[in-house]
Amino acid sequence: MSPVERPTRASFYDSVLDAADRHDFHVAREVEGLDDEVALLRLQVRRALADRDGDVDPKVLQGGVRLLMQALLAQHRLSPKQAEHLGDAVANVLEEFGEVLGAARE
Repeated sequence: MSPVERPTRASFYDSVLDAADRHDFHVAREVEGLDDEVALLRLQVRRALADRDGDVDPKVLQGGVRLLMQALLAQHRLSPKQAEHLGDAVANVLEEFGEVLGAARE
């Protein structure tokens, strides 16, 4: 029996979902890992950079990268020390990116 055919327990959210969303929700509950979510977050960060023609709202970019980092941390279950190093590395990249954007605007 495939995961879609298997009876699933009721969810707290079932009462607020229509039939199509309820089906999709139960299918989504069977997905393991965060690969798809990480890929979607990467696309969103890329779009934020591409759609602004060099005029990127730093808060939007930082928020997207922060969510991406959190998903990666959860996906890989990094130790606190590894997470700190990753956070430092991303902060450095964002700072350098901000400097490049600033120089491009001048």
